[in-house]
Amino acid sequence: MKVLAINGSPHNENGCPTKILKPLLAGMEEAGAQTEIVYLGKTQIHHCIGCMSCWTKTPGECVFNDDMGELLQKYIAADLYILATPLYYYNVSGLTKNFMDRMLPLVKLIRPEKRKKLLLVSPAGFPEIGCFESLVHLIRHLAKFENDDYLGEVLRPSAGLLGRDFFHDKTDVYYKNLKLAGKQLIETNKIDEDLHKKLHEQWMTREELRKVFKEIFNIDLDLK
Repeated sequence: MKVLAINGSPHNENGCPTKILKPLLAGMEEAGAQTEIVYLGKTQIHHCIGCMSCWTKTPGECVFNDDMGELLQKYIAADLYILATPLYYYNVSGLTKNFMDRMLPLVKLIRPEKRKKLLLVSPAGFPEIGCFESLVHLIRHLAKFENDDYLGEVLRPSAGLLGRDFFHDKTDVYYKNLKLAGKQLIETNKIDEDLHKKLHEQWMTREELRKVFKEIFNIDLDLK
């Protein structure tokens, strides 16, 4: 199985989506999958102008000759693609939205027999899992529009704690669970319910998170 991870963080390898993807993909590779991460922050992709030429004048081909052409070919070749985006303003990042808009030519190319699997991966600074509600709603509709088999979400509240030395006891366990989840996704197309709950558990309340950022980073978060 070929797995393509689209990483929409402007921080590329240093972003929180990468911290989640690396162990997740390691588990997928352990189960026999071939994986690749594309960092949108390193690509040149023009924004969609809504001309619809990719449907009318040149079906399946955009008027802009940029990196998106190669990415669409990678997407077509993949069996499972992961949309990995930080939660910005309760939605996908700008890089991710641009990528989604430019997928429009595929509507004229992808047939039901080319049905793909889609997984959402998203970290957020907020501590509650409920902050992802609008994002999940959007991606579920995207999967329906693209005729994808939606495998669900791997969401991480309080993602600013990833990679922090003082929090490694918690994150070390989290990374191990991510690797197991990746293996399960390849072998069974789903994450076990108990493991899914562990991946989404709340690490801190808003007040606890505010205290940590004040003490460790000297940042006073206004978490209303």
